[in-house]
Amino acid sequence: MTTFLFDFDGTLADSLSTIVEITNRLAPEFGYRPTPLDEVEALKGLSTRQLIRYSGIPLLKIPALIRRLRAELKSHCTPIAPCGGMPAVIRQLHAQNHALAVITSNTPEVVQAFLSAHALDHCFFSVDGGGTLFGKGRLIAKCLELHQLVPNETVYVGDEVRDIQAARFAGIRPISVTWGFNSREALAAAQPDWLVDEPDALPAIADRLSCQ
Repeated sequence: MTTFLFDFDGTLADSLSTIVEITNRLAPEFGYRPTPLDEVEALKGLSTRQLIRYSGIPLLKIPALIRRLRAELKSHCTPIAPCGGMPAVIRQLHAQNHALAVITSNTPEVVQAFLSAHALDHCFFSVDGGGTLFGKGRLIAKCLELHQLVPNETVYVGDEVRDIQAARFAGIRPISVTWGFNSREALAAAQPDWLVDEPDALPAIADRLSCQ
């Protein structure tokens, strides 16, 4: 069976609008340019580093902003909705005995609350998170070592170019989904092993991998 490691924001959780709302509210405090809602779609073509340059946030303030964003997400009063179709696909993969875990830049507490709210917590053997903005590759490598996962039987599913880079850093194959934070064009340019437009494509990939 295949092991699926999942990103959280934009892959499992439809949290883009919540994150934009929080970061726009924090913009005056941290000294960067807020993102007008009508520009969000256009910005999906930018990498994380390009978004940082676009916003003008001082690099030294990024760690504090990330900590504040995580804290705001933990205390957010409105439950985050799942990305369309993902709960059913997660349950299908779990029922087919594929191993599932979450590795994210968000905090495990936010992920666990989301999974519990949508009755998905029993589907995942591990939730890890809270690393640096560009430290996800090390989190993936740590998960592989800790759980003795076989790299060529493990994939990482994410919605950003940095997820592709993180998977390759850890020596596993990336699957990019097009319903999240980066545009299809930006993801395609980074050449993931798979580029999928619908959650239903994930079980089909699992079937192919299980036959290898």
